[in-house]
Amino acid sequence: MEQYKVVVWGLGNVGRAAVRMIQSKKSLQLVGAVDNDPEKIGKDSGAIFDFPNTGVIVEGDIDEVLKRDVDVVLDYTPLVRDEKGGFTPSAEDIVKVLNAGKNVVTTLPIYYSQVTTPDLYKMIDDAAKKNHVSYLPTGLLPGAYASYIPTVLAGLMGQVDSITVQSGEDDQHNYSSWVKVFGYGMDPDKFPQDKLKLGIASYYVSGVYEMGARLGMKFDDMKIEHECFTAPEDLHPIFGTVKKGTISGHRFTMSGMINGQKKASLVYVHKICDDVAPEPEIKNNIHIEGIPKSLDIDIEGLMPLDESYVTSAAPSVNVIPQVVEGESGFLQALDLKVVTPIQ
Repeated sequence: MEQYKVVVWGLGNVGRAAVRMIQSKKSLQLVGAVDNDPEKIGKDSGAIFDFPNTGVIVEGDIDEVLKRDVDVVLDYTPLVRDEKGGFTPSAEDIVKVLNAGKNVVTTLPIYYSQVTTPDLYKMIDDAAKKNHVSYLPTGLLPGAYASYIPTVLAGLMGQVDSITVQSGEDDQHNYSSWVKVFGYGMDPDKFPQDKLKLGIASYYVSGVYEMGARLGMKFDDMKIEHECFTAPEDLHPIFGTVKKGTISGHRFTMSGMINGQKKASLVYVHKICDDVAPEPEIKNNIHIEGIPKSLDIDIEGLMPLDESYVTSAAPSVNVIPQVVEGESGFLQALDLKVVTPIQ
């Protein structure tokens, strides 16, 4: 069995899940691990997560790692929030890896960029083709749950009139620094809700565009809606007490519109303490209308509290053989053979 040489760049929650997967796969070999956290640099990349030792020491310089024999870099580096509130991954860093002749798979939302950020799409596509490697963005959202799975399920329909994907996550045990963007515990009247709405849309909306394009829908507008929810009582997430009446949840709805009608939508909830505060409700449902009249699919366990990032990491790890062996350029998972668990 061929072994693919893998570098994990970014050893946060998703990187943790990926390292564990790679350790369990005979066809994968971890040859590099990179992070900017001084607490991790110099330590074994398995031991930092209390996994068995990998024999690969965490380094702080991606340039040194790229000098090695590497098939693919899994890019899980953090996003940077720009002055408009949007989340901006580093396309320049991605191009650097491609120019080193390495394939890139990432959960970063440079996804379906021929529509959302065509300048970045061309820059990445040109670099990948020039160096005979490929770039593939995939994760859970955007990615497997929006839009890979809904589009495949739409193949059961004789006609698709509209599609709505609902999901969400409970951040009460999430210690990631980016969680602060949701303003949990803040006064809703003082919180910059419009800036958050634009930021979340910049992250997720590409999945809506891809679903529409795959289903032959030509949107004439993209509608972004945001609802803010407050704590019905004092709540106690991992990062401190959230007082009654302060922000405890958000619901974002991103809809591709045609003649004033919602045709493809993603409804996503970010909240804390779902076990105590049921609103807004987190649903993991795909609803398709057309012929037959409707198709409803509920998927449970997408983001469990204990291992919520496994389903983000797994699509990016399982697709490695197809990326390494496939065509060069900016790839989309829906254009590849069906993604199945790697051995």
